[in-house]
Amino acid sequence: MPRWIAASLLVLLLPACQRPTFRGRVLDPPRPVPALTLSDQHGRPFNLAEQRGRVVLIFFGYTRCPDVCPLTLGMFRQVAEGLGPDAARVRFVFVTVDPEIDTPAFLDRYLRLFNPEFVGLAGPPDALAATYRFFGAAFEKVPVPGSAAGYLMAHSTHVPVIDRQGRWRLNLSHEATAADVAHDVRVLLRH
Repeated sequence: MPRWIAASLLVLLLPACQRPTFRGRVLDPPRPVPALTLSDQHGRPFNLAEQRGRVVLIFFGYTRCPDVCPLTLGMFRQVAEGLGPDAARVRFVFVTVDPEIDTPAFLDRYLRLFNPEFVGLAGPPDALAATYRFFGAAFEKVPVPGSAAGYLMAHSTHVPVIDRQGRWRLNLSHEATAADVAHDVRVLLRH
């Protein structure tokens, strides 16, 4: 084959071979998600490694959170609405960092305020600890004397994103716009 034909083919194929462009922080290499099983707000087992074929966005928070948790879940709602029918191929997951208070019933009521399709996860301490450790979720109970709850949970706010192959692929900021998150989700749904 003449070189000019080979060079022309390379130029034509190059855009199809390029890596996708993300707006979130890319984990390179992506990390395969182990079998992390917790319980959803309906008491059913939910294994993160079994979500292959879907994009999974995860946020670690608690139902009595006064600020970042409702803002992030509100952004998740906007993303789900913006994705339209593609939202059925995405899981929006909220993992509690306050399992003493966040019972399945609390999680269910709380998540229904945002989207009844969102998944709320809790579970035994060892399963939660393994999930926190894998995704680097950090939190601490901070006493707040005189408040109704008596404390707040200071917690990490990144949003891990698992791709359709079951790999932790991206970290998003909780401050990311719904448009930026939807962009990255669409890229992962296509690849």
